Amino acid sequence: MRTLAKSSLAAAAIGAATALLFSGTAQAATTVSSGHVDVLALSYDESTDKLDIDVELSNGSLVEPADVIFDVHSGHEVTTTSATACRWDAGTNWVLPRLSTTGKIWAGWNIDGLNAADFGGAVTADLISYTAPTGGHLSVYDAQTGVTRLHTDPACDDGTIAVSETHHHPTWVFTQPGTYTLTFQLTDTHVTDGAVTSDPVTYTFDVG
Repeated sequence: MRTLAKSSLAAAAIGAATALLFSGTAQAATTVSSGHVDVLALSYDESTDKLDIDVELSNGSLVEPADVIFDVHSGHEVTTTSATACRWDAGTNWVLPRLSTTGKIWAGWNIDGLNAADFGGAVTADLISYTAPTGGHLSVYDAQTGVTRLHTDPACDDGTIAVSETHHHPTWVFTQPGTYTLTFQLTDTHVTDGAVTSDPVTYTFDVG
């Protein structure tokens, strides 16, 4: 089981600012605060044997994850009276819902840019590092099946998502307000090209 590095809120904010600074000053950050977005848009370039991860916006355009800020504002707040292990904390959580909801981010993923069968039916997205506010965690789960797809606490999950669905929207839960950064890398085996990977990409979620 992978041990994920976690830092304080201050370190998270500094890391997010640094990522934006060095991603290219000519590229202004895109803020997503509502509507459809595929956070993980996976593709494969057969000419270079390289996997790639982008963000697909509601208009169908692809942008680099480092150039996007996900604004998980107060409209996403959900209050619960009791905790659910590896999912919710008691009190206020910030939720990206499974179903499209006016004023909220509807976050999913897709594999439109590759053939899943070439990778044995799924591509593995590894969470190789993350930062979060003190006590904060992210869980990603399927509300209909109850299956956890990702959790930032190694006691709950090993930090990987097996992305097999052509297009899918799970539920995302952030347990504390503050800045979260998530760094993913794709790794898998192509049926003819062998072991392939992507460059690491970092996402920033401003919660609260």
